[in-house]
Amino acid sequence: MDRPLIYMAAVLTLLTGIPQAMAAPTNPAQGERMFGACAACHSLEPDRNMTGPSLAELWNRKAGTLASFHRYSQALKSSGIVWNDKTLDEWLADPQHLVPGNTDMLRPPSLTRSGPQ
Repeated sequence: MDRPLIYMAAVLTLLTGIPQAMAAPTNPAQGERMFGACAACHSLEPDRNMTGPSLAELWNRKAGTLASFHRYSQALKSSGIVWNDKTLDEWLADPQHLVPGNTDMLRPPSLTRSGPQ
């Protein structure tokens, strides 16, 4: 196979995989595996805080407001962010870009809700 055909095949492979890669997981087992990257620091149990805050009932919660967690950065507390699909994806992709000065530095590189990028 010559170079243009290899290049075209690679581009088509990437383009056809984009919608699936951007979709949130619908398979609970896949979601559980993906959360493994977060589980070292975060719990899904209400008010069970670890290095990071509990992520239970995160959706539609204002960032930095979980009353039982006291180590939020001032930057996160004053960000005005409300957690939803868009803000969580932005946070997972680059927390420092979304909230400059935040203290969450222990994230897996290029992680989104759809998995590693």
